[in-house]
Amino acid sequence: APGAYTGYEFDGPTALIARLLSPAQNMLHADFIKRKLPRDFFDVAIGNPPFSQTKILADPEYSKYGFMLHDYFFAKSIDRVRPGGLLVFVTSKGTMDKQSDKARKYLSERADLLGAIRLPNVAFQENAGTGVVTDVIFLRKRAKGEAPSGPAWAGHKTVETKDGPVVINEYFADNPEMVLGQNRISGNRDDNDRYI
Repeated sequence: APGAYTGYEFDGPTALIARLLSPAQNMLHADFIKRKLPRDFFDVAIGNPPFSQTKILADPEYSKYGFMLHDYFFAKSIDRVRPGGLLVFVTSKGTMDKQSDKARKYLSERADLLGAIRLPNVAFQENAGTGVVTDVIFLRKRAKGEAPSGPAWAGHKTVETKDGPVVINEYFADNPEMVLGQNRISGNRDDNDRYI
């Protein structure tokens, strides 16, 4: 039906609340890793994937990649979106900034970056109690044979901050207006984990 959507929630009480708030929608209390989903089906995937250093090996379709949990969510979701469809995820800076480009390469082979917005580490401090640099990433899945387009986002560049140089995703280095606030480093200047 037009306007219908499917939601996946691992936590039982949260899934129940979602069902109560959206009774006309398909809200599932389910494990996204174990759930079989049709490929090239959904118009849009929107979410906030869980962040973990755990490698996901339980899904035979993706086990060969050894993706970390959040990267797995990106990969499985982009494969379930139809060509021309969108993926919009809120995630930590790790998706764009981490040294390994394995997940970004997987995604960039299938989708174009429409843009991304970097939020400061205090963006979710008050309502979620978390202090982490957060990115909102917008991807558009390409059709088979469609040439890649859009800005570069698979690599890194060094930018100068008031606190010294820091390595960040090339998209944010080339588009500083998409960083809300300033690139800064706290604590040890040689530690990229101190990027705020």
